[in-house]
Amino acid sequence: MAKDEESRPQLALGEAKGVVSGIPYRFLTRHGIIAGSTGTGKSRAMQVLAEQLANSGVHVFVSDVKGDASGFCEPAFVHDDESESPSETEMKWNGRNPLAPFGPQALSVNYWSASGRFIPFRFSVASVGSVLFSRLLSLNPTQESHLAIAFSYAKKNSIPLDTPEQLLDVLDSLVTTNQRGISPSSISVIQRKIIALQESGLERMFGKPSVRLDDLGGLNVLNLSDARSDMAVTMAPAFLLQKLFANLPEVGDVEKPQFVVFFDEAHYLFKDANKSLKDLMVTMLKQIRSKGVSVFFVTQDVTDIPDEILGQLSTKIIFSQKPMTEKGNARLKALAKSFPKAGFDIMEALKGLPPGTALLSTLADGGNQTAPVQVKVFAPATTMSVVPGDALRKACDSALLKKYAKRDAAPKAAPKAKPQSAASPKPETRQQPPRSIPKPETSAKPSSQNAKPAPPAPKPASAPALKVQPVRVREVVKEVIVEKKVVKKTGPGILDALLGGLLKLLQFILKAAGMVVGALIAKPLRSFYKYLVKKPVRIIYFLLLLLLVYVLFVNWALIASALEKLKF
Repeated sequence: MAKDEESRPQLALGEAKGVVSGIPYRFLTRHGIIAGSTGTGKSRAMQVLAEQLANSGVHVFVSDVKGDASGFCEPAFVHDDESESPSETEMKWNGRNPLAPFGPQALSVNYWSASGRFIPFRFSVASVGSVLFSRLLSLNPTQESHLAIAFSYAKKNSIPLDTPEQLLDVLDSLVTTNQRGISPSSISVIQRKIIALQESGLERMFGKPSVRLDDLGGLNVLNLSDARSDMAVTMAPAFLLQKLFANLPEVGDVEKPQFVVFFDEAHYLFKDANKSLKDLMVTMLKQIRSKGVSVFFVTQDVTDIPDEILGQLSTKIIFSQKPMTEKGNARLKALAKSFPKAGFDIMEALKGLPPGTALLSTLADGGNQTAPVQVKVFAPATTMSVVPGDALRKACDSALLKKYAKRDAAPKAAPKAKPQSAASPKPETRQQPPRSIPKPETSAKPSSQNAKPAPPAPKPASAPALKVQPVRVREVVKEVIVEKKVVKKTGPGILDALLGGLLKLLQFILKAAGMVVGALIAKPLRSFYKYLVKKPVRIIYFLLLLLLVYVLFVNWALIASALEKLKF
């Protein structure tokens, strides 16, 4: 049986020079990063940490993009002989290190999915927030500001915002009620992207019933292997972080975290991220640790994470890096310099680490960063093989499967209180032309109308009347434009053309002269000035040279006569 995790002051990551090396529980809320090239051991380290945290009573959430972290429900046994029936005495633990303070075991785990394959992982649009939803839609700053107005409008008017369909209705309301600061073209772009989101199938991640934090106790794995056609789905752990940040109470500096989130393939969240997203993540990372939450980002390259985020990560578990370009070498050099000094060449160590071995640097009791040590990561207590989907579903809590199985149908969102103010005209009325415009049209082109003029129609604005009037307006506007063009053509032309040509010639001459002066005088003078001011002694030499030239100029007659005498 595994040793009780709570009796140990730290998480055991692996072996370093014959001793167990790990991470103190009390520093986990300072967050961390697990990075390394493909196949170097990132998933292994994540699994080892998640197992021990779950055994110690910490709620754990693991994002599994590739589906290779599915083995928590089965122990890490292998058969001596595949032909024999398996029994516990005929099995051994694959890769067991005698220093590992835990043994093989299966864990109680719930598997979630964005597609409904396991327990549906679902949020309301309102709980995600405008910043993260904007990132999901890949909006630019202008469109993001419009989406923020939509979220605010829904909140002020108590409009439910659970599904993307309801968000589309709110965006429609912003246009029809003529809200201040709204551009219909930007709203149209946002709506098109929301419809594309619906078509991609990611709409299933939004709605009711949404995930309750009470249902995320123990060990939870979000399996995204069947939704990788759109990598935006990897943002799902960020939705959970937002929910934790908004709902968990403050607990202060704790000896052991209450909740740990492993954010797999984190670089997809930060790819082309704008300032608002980075600021939101920095704010959450700074403040969520006082709520007892720890976040570990898992990625291939450390430089995929913005510097603002890296500055909040105190624990570094870095596996082998394989730079293939000069730029990659420069980034690796910068990573090596970010570690405290060690008794070996960190950059060369990062290049040559064998699979399953990482550089570990965390915080010491004084809060300072520790020097990196090379740690051979323990084999997990659970299997690292991919477990079939039927076994994963069977391992889930049947009550949770039933609870989240059906997505509730949400009513359309529509403003209840005041969908349209009395002062703001209806959309059809706003398109109606001014009353003064049709009058000149009837007198200007009577021949364009039918033989029998229409009698004055009653005042109600019928649909046919509204359809005819815009055509008349376009005809009147066309006539006005044509008249203006005719007036321009009948004006004096020869004198204007002559004067205009002279002015253009003069402008060209002045422009050319300016370019010549700039190239022959101004530019060399600027270069000479920069040359002088680089070294003050050059200014002294230049002044002496000017003095010499002045003396020669003033006394040139004497010098010329002296030279003449010497010549004879």
